[in-house]
Amino acid sequence: MRVGIIAPNYYPAETGNAVTVRRIEGQLRLLGCEVRVFPVGPLSGERLQAEVEEFAPQLLHAFHAYHGGRVAHALSKSLGIPYLITLTGTDIYQALSDQRGLEMHGALRCASRLVAFHACVKKRLGEHLPSLEERTVLIHQGVELPPEYAPLEKGARDEFVFLLPAGLRPVKNVMFPLAPLAELQARHPQVRLELAGPVLEPAYAAEVMEALEQYPFARYLGVVAHDAMGELYRRVDVVLNTSLTEGGMANTVLEALAYAKPVLASDIEGNRSIIRDGVTGLVYHSGADFCAKAEHLVTDAHLRDRLGKNGRCLVGDSCCPEKEAGAYLSLYCDILTA
Repeated sequence: MRVGIIAPNYYPAETGNAVTVRRIEGQLRLLGCEVRVFPVGPLSGERLQAEVEEFAPQLLHAFHAYHGGRVAHALSKSLGIPYLITLTGTDIYQALSDQRGLEMHGALRCASRLVAFHACVKKRLGEHLPSLEERTVLIHQGVELPPEYAPLEKGARDEFVFLLPAGLRPVKNVMFPLAPLAELQARHPQVRLELAGPVLEPAYAAEVMEALEQYPFARYLGVVAHDAMGELYRRVDVVLNTSLTEGGMANTVLEALAYAKPVLASDIEGNRSIIRDGVTGLVYHSGADFCAKAEHLVTDAHLRDRLGKNGRCLVGDSCCPEKEAGAYLSLYCDILTA
């Protein structure tokens, strides 16, 4: 099977969409598919159409309804190729609710199938466009499960590191933890915050850098290559997700759980799709709640260990990348034989 993937944000490779696409791309090749990725941005217009036409895929698989779906829709009309769209988050939680929504309707309605990572995303789509819900399929995000490892021994005076892995853009809300962690750091001087991720919106990134100057316990690590994230997860104590919206099952949350790290995450649908408060992680509802739960994690090693083990068991059971790719391949076959 020849599959053309329409991928926005394929570069830099550390964005959530890129991590998802590269994982699925690799797994599809292992299943015998011939796959080519067409990055939206570097390729556009006539050049993109020419390259897709030369590859001659049997179907197109777009990620993000606004940035990728509209491109797939246009190519489908020009070349007569069926397409599906994987809904990745901001397309449903932001673009569908603003002026971009009308531009997405054609792409969504003409897709052979839509894919959501979790039922909460499918439900949200149905609230806007009820007729599309029945054509929306659920395929959970996958994550590679690293080998178990012995945790690093920590001395009494060692740093306690919270890691926030996220691209620098407003939806990730990366400045949120600075003030509550400053309050916590006054009581627990070993507390540190590390931010890691690419600059996706320069103006917002400038605000982040300016804010960091006021909090000496926090630092920006820059872009960490995805294949180096494992060592970073191993080194830190807690992983944060402070996003305002997620498309269900954020890659960074799944990766943290795979490395048996406790997660403290914002109370949004996407995070609740994988984090069960007090069982597979902690969910916070406000700045005060964040501070209280962060302190609990600092002071209670047993809690950290229990949450980490539960999280690893969860993703090991339900987030297999081979099953994820197999579900997509089955869906491709359904589309082509319909």
